[in-house]
Amino acid sequence: MLPPLSSLRAFEAAARHLSFTKAAEELFVTQSAVSRQIRLLEEFLDLQLFERKHRAVVLTAEGERYRRDVTGAFSQVDIATRRLRRKQGREVLNIQTYTTFTMR
Repeated sequence: MLPPLSSLRAFEAAARHLSFTKAAEELFVTQSAVSRQIRLLEEFLDLQLFERKHRAVVLTAEGERYRRDVTGAFSQVDIATRRLRRKQGREVLNIQTYTTFTMR
């Protein structure tokens, strides 16, 4: 059984930044939402992933192992998605420009 994807995304971002606040900013949610998702994941796994210290978080040994696995899994999904999109010829090109330039 898989944990909720939102919990995995929150965990991966928090583990990468070692900050629930920075993870929240990246995910466009509140810090308490990230904290709630991490707690939900820890309950699901029945183990502690982070050591919470005053205004800081540190990965536990289990958390570090899980971070490597989750990051690797997300990377594999990204690679598979890019490969499939390329195969279908649907690669996306994002272009940014100034509004005044595009109006001419």
